[in-house]
Amino acid sequence: MSDTRNDAGTNSVKGLPPGPRGAGLGRLRHRMRDGVGFYEHMYRAYGDIVHFRIMSHRFCVLFDPALFQEVFVTRKTSFELGPIFKSSGLINDPSRGLTAEGDEHKRTRKLVRTSFAARALNGYGEVMIDRALQAQANWRDGDTVELDTEVKQLALDIATNTFFGSDMRIEPRIVKDVLRSIEWSIALVMLPLGHLVRRLPLPRNLHRARAFGALDEALYRAISNARGAAGERSDLLSHLVNATDEDGEYEPFNDAELRDLCFILLFAGHETTATTITWCLYHLSRNPEVRERLEQELEEELGGRTPTPADYRNLVYTRAVLDENLRLTPPLYVVGRRAIEDCTIGGYHIPKGTVVQLCWRIAHLSEKYFPEADKFRPERWMGEKIPDPARHAYTPFGGGDHICAGSGFGKMAVVLCLATLCQRWRLDVISPEFPEMNTTALFRLKNGLPVKLSARKS
Repeated sequence: MSDTRNDAGTNSVKGLPPGPRGAGLGRLRHRMRDGVGFYEHMYRAYGDIVHFRIMSHRFCVLFDPALFQEVFVTRKTSFELGPIFKSSGLINDPSRGLTAEGDEHKRTRKLVRTSFAARALNGYGEVMIDRALQAQANWRDGDTVELDTEVKQLALDIATNTFFGSDMRIEPRIVKDVLRSIEWSIALVMLPLGHLVRRLPLPRNLHRARAFGALDEALYRAISNARGAAGERSDLLSHLVNATDEDGEYEPFNDAELRDLCFILLFAGHETTATTITWCLYHLSRNPEVRERLEQELEEELGGRTPTPADYRNLVYTRAVLDENLRLTPPLYVVGRRAIEDCTIGGYHIPKGTVVQLCWRIAHLSEKYFPEADKFRPERWMGEKIPDPARHAYTPFGGGDHICAGSGFGKMAVVLCLATLCQRWRLDVISPEFPEMNTTALFRLKNGLPVKLSARKS
């Protein structure tokens, strides 16, 4: 049994939070092999707040919404965003852009705001629907398709067309290579001396350099094209290129900042959107009564016509399906902050430099906040049955000042894609077994999800 004795009891009244002792190489293997299982084990063994080491790195994992509130709001100045980005070399300058703090963070949010305003979202929505129609163009009644692959391509088409316009394509090979390199970069952050390992001429490091080199070439070319378009386009990158502060307080984004913004939005948006659509279709297949009610809403609201961005607000039950999916199978189930000073959480001492991880999956699945938490019940998000959980018990897009800037974009993409696909098709999961998972970074499928297509007769 792990020793839970405190190793710094003199630092505060409670000392460090409970947790296992030791160098933690076994914990590292467990975390990289089965992220969800690792956090569930930590919660069962030690409770709402857990402290542990992996070699020289300190970690503190939080599972209680009241503790999330401390990190997101009441003690937010004690933490910095994005330790993975700041330590992995994935972006040029972590002190600027979406991972910035303080005044620089205010600047980024202000300049990004118009890119996700209602008018811009409506334009993106038209592309989302068009891409969803194209994705099903070659589907045939009775065929079997690999859903995860189909949806990832759909999400990539949506991302590239809404982000960069129709004149740019990023090869799926580049995206796949970069995604593999991101996982390697995350592993290096946790490995002892990982910052030194990253500099060695190892095959994975060489692959990483090639993948990011190819991506950077495509992104900087897109930035150059957007600057040259001079207001002729309405894609997200053009909005960012032309973003100015009407008050004259902040300078526009430079090319390096635009590259980092594109990188984060592309890979965070593409991967999480794809995973969310896949899980929604999975749950619809496993819950026929939910699928029938969603189809009924589509018939009543659309009357057989193709969806439009204006339908997003009227598709109340479809949005509830998304909300319930984000509760039961959120693609992003843990986020990190780093303590920039000695502080306390829940009365426990948190030393400067500790990576504090907020794992909301446990709260999402808790009967304390969500009755019948193991069931897929979109009705819990409908008018008369809206739950009243503690603040931050449901946080699929994070919380506080750093709540996801693209959450509205992502939710619209999922709802409009579900409406466009489910209006014409039923997709039934073939295997009765729960699919094998890869949870290193996201709660996503490891080996795909075969489904049978059935054309709807209505």
